[in-house]
Amino acid sequence: MGKSAVAALVMWLCLAAQAAPLRLPAGKEPVAEGGSVTVAAQGVLIRYRGWLLAVDGAASPERPDVILNSADKLQAPRLQAGSTRRDLPLWSAVELVKGATRLRISALPGPDETPALLLDFGDSDYRIVMPAAVIERHDYPALAQRFPGADLALLLQDGRRVMLPLESSRAQVFGAEQAVPYRFAKVKR
Repeated sequence: MGKSAVAALVMWLCLAAQAAPLRLPAGKEPVAEGGSVTVAAQGVLIRYRGWLLAVDGAASPERPDVILNSADKLQAPRLQAGSTRRDLPLWSAVELVKGATRLRISALPGPDETPALLLDFGDSDYRIVMPAAVIERHDYPALAQRFPGADLALLLQDGRRVMLPLESSRAQVFGAEQAVPYRFAKVKR
């Protein structure tokens, strides 16, 4: 086999390894429909169809399936699922599978070109976008245009995450003052 054939094979194997979804063990309990987002300190806990994600240092009484840390000016977003740890540079994605539910996490350019994370649950069941930079209130309507198909934005505001449902034309922000989790369900597209 020639050098170019070996190089092509190695490149193909690397791309195939990146494209293969990371499989997590399914839980034994029944999978609930819908999901929730709960503000926890500076981060949030996201639950959806058996998944538990801890974002930006949110503490959970249960072990999260995925730990996500947002990007900053010097560092790409980071993902930890089990023993797997990955940086998510701009335009990269990781696909995870737990039971029958898929989760795709993509790093896309945010409003200030710092990577924003787009969480795509199921077969486009529900999409959550998490910009890494603060966005001014007058720029909230542009989020739905910049991230088409996103249902909820988890924004940075005063050093913590707040929730902005994107399905309505009226900005309605929920944050630390919210006593109960924000609940959501599969969106029919």
